[in-house]
Amino acid sequence: MFIPAVPGVKLELANSIGLILLALYGPAEFVAIGLLRVLLSGTFSGFGTSFMLSLSGFLVSSAIVLISYVFNKLSIYGLSLLSAVTHGVGQVVVIALMYENVLMLNYLIVMMISGIITGLLIAALAKIVILRLKMFKEEECNYEVN
Repeated sequence: MFIPAVPGVKLELANSIGLILLALYGPAEFVAIGLLRVLLSGTFSGFGTSFMLSLSGFLVSSAIVLISYVFNKLSIYGLSLLSAVTHGVGQVVVIALMYENVLMLNYLIVMMISGIITGLLIAALAKIVILRLKMFKEEECNYEVN
């Protein structure tokens, strides 16, 4: 079976680490490790367009996730969906600004659909890891895992 690649669409397994950090340690660690991950990625791949897109996606999604985390206490699935969708939205908006072309915003639908799919997959993965780690850790999660 042939599955064609869609530009900009990735599984983003590293986002599961962010969700795990947020659940077990809190917002400060979530932001610190996420920002370090983006900077480290930029160090290896260069601080060009891909870095700008990665940084913009991280900043937008992290801001939305932290606001939702503080005020709504969403489940891991809600936070993961918000993170994945807003990450893609942030990237598309930045690329539209960089190319000064509003038609680039047409790609939002692709990024939002892929964000929903990958957000659910990442939440399921993070939930499994959190539940396994809770067996070894005495503290509780900072949000609802179900």
